[in-house]
Amino acid sequence: MLLENLNLTLEDIPRLEDRDFKGLERDYLYYRITGRVLFLLLISGVGASISLFGKMHFGYWLYPVLGILFLVLVLETVGFKYRGYSIRSMDVSFRRGWIVHRMTTVPLNRVQHCEFSQGLLGRLFDLATVRVFTAGGTSSDLDIRGLRKEDAIKVRDYITKLSAEYE
Repeated sequence: MLLENLNLTLEDIPRLEDRDFKGLERDYLYYRITGRVLFLLLISGVGASISLFGKMHFGYWLYPVLGILFLVLVLETVGFKYRGYSIRSMDVSFRRGWIVHRMTTVPLNRVQHCEFSQGLLGRLFDLATVRVFTAGGTSSDLDIRGLRKEDAIKVRDYITKLSAEYE
């Protein structure tokens, strides 16, 4: 068998189009906002404790926290529509980013294993993450977050099945 290494033009290279990506569950937006709000409540509790026992004025910590909360709500809401995933016959991709666009693509012939995970907050929202690993690393190469538990299990099983066909 003779292998050829042909030159390609930019027009010959297949592209992932916006229509190829499936959006995430709307509850994932609420999940992310809830996590940020819980963190800000923790910071607010620390600020309230300092202001009770110290000489710091109440507004010195409250107004910045409220400003950050507003900024988080806007950024999460606007950025949510830029998140999505695509599973094709030879690769799986995940994109995110409103200001800084990121897209990670993993060829299925490089997938070592795939796992499903669901944290405490994820169980409350019935959301899960599919983690895709390639050889040679201890962390995942691709995380698809914000899927319903049932969908995450289906995606994990499908990626595992497709990657096994390349062995």
